[in-house]
Amino acid sequence: MPINEKPNPSVMRRIVDYVLSQWFIAGLGLAVGLAAAFPKVGMTRGSIRAEWTIKYGCIGLIFLITGLSLSTEALIKQAKNYRLHIVTQLISFVGFSAVVYGIVAIIRASHTSKIDPVALAGIILMSILPTTVASNIAMTRNAGGNVEAATIEVCIGNTLGTFITPLLLSMYLQVRDGWGFIQPKAESGNGLTAIYKHMGQQLSITLFAPLIVGQIVQNIWKAQTKKYREMLRLNIVGQVLLLIVIWSTFCNKFATHAFEAITHESVILICFMGVGLYAFFTAVCLFFARLPFLGEEEEGEASWKRILRKLRFDKGETTAICFCAAAKGEGVLGIQKFESKESSSPIGLVLGAPLVSILYGGYDERTQAIMSTPIALYQTTQVLLAQLSVKIFKHWIESNPPRGDVESAPQVAENGDRSSTASEEVPPTEKKPNGP
Repeated sequence: MPINEKPNPSVMRRIVDYVLSQWFIAGLGLAVGLAAAFPKVGMTRGSIRAEWTIKYGCIGLIFLITGLSLSTEALIKQAKNYRLHIVTQLISFVGFSAVVYGIVAIIRASHTSKIDPVALAGIILMSILPTTVASNIAMTRNAGGNVEAATIEVCIGNTLGTFITPLLLSMYLQVRDGWGFIQPKAESGNGLTAIYKHMGQQLSITLFAPLIVGQIVQNIWKAQTKKYREMLRLNIVGQVLLLIVIWSTFCNKFATHAFEAITHESVILICFMGVGLYAFFTAVCLFFARLPFLGEEEEGEASWKRILRKLRFDKGETTAICFCAAAKGEGVLGIQKFESKESSSPIGLVLGAPLVSILYGGYDERTQAIMSTPIALYQTTQVLLAQLSVKIFKHWIESNPPRGDVESAPQVAENGDRSSTASEEVPPTEKKPNGP
């Protein structure tokens, strides 16, 4: 063997390396296992007061890290990208919920007694939620996609969801269609004005404020921010924080015995629907973002093709759309009631509990637990599938763009220092354009 030739790694070594590269999936399993074993630790009002430490601390830190990593110019550019907003939010709110409602209608038409009707209503509630707050940004970053685009869509989606989610819920769960048993019913004393006010407060505190602070810091001390961002491996820290958020979510589910209140058949249905829905809407996002039927650009092609070609998104934006539009989460919509010291009636609101507790606070705990189970199960499914698809998107983004892709090189030049992904994820010897 030549002196300079490195020996091929053994099969066992390759297996170990692969397992280590999938540490997030292992961490996800560990988070769920710890939540099942010690649910009172990370539950709301539990040992670590998760309604403050997790809902404010962890999520706030995730967006602070995001703010420290993004290019302000690119962020402003994506904020003006109305096509990105229209495609992402229409698929997320309208397309997703319409497909889910059709599936639920077919299941109800079968008159099966094995599927809990409240669970079906919970599936509809899951479908009209905005995109999740943290995981889609982390996955977009790991895949080398456009993190600015993902961040903007998270902000817009959760802001719109504050108003759109209750409206869509009332539209889908019509009494005349047999949904009278599960109409939204909040406890007395909390009007919509108070709910919207506190939703706005939590959006400001956990999302907008840390994002703005991060932007200010990295624009004032750009070199120092980049140095410490790489030194402290903030990209990895953000993923660990995401696992902590997931752990806390499952602590609440296990503490309220949510999975025990629902039939096994309902759980199996929700899990299979989750896998199918995430895969289907990822494909839908790819289709509408890339318009693959156009093929490669040809001389003398029809004018309608040239027009549509200009509407295609680049690969980085397409990745962000896929991770955002197919994801669902309670986001920052959560609010929890607390008892006033001066009165036994719930007159105040503490931010951080699931949206179910707002819209269905007037129902018993079992009903609320069943309604929230599809949300928890789909969140786990989407994180797992997103993590598995990161390498696929990363390989696609780093591959040479096909002939006919437009404006590919400018984006990399513009976003070259936009995040830790640029320095940690993309091989330094390879500067390939990020084609549309």
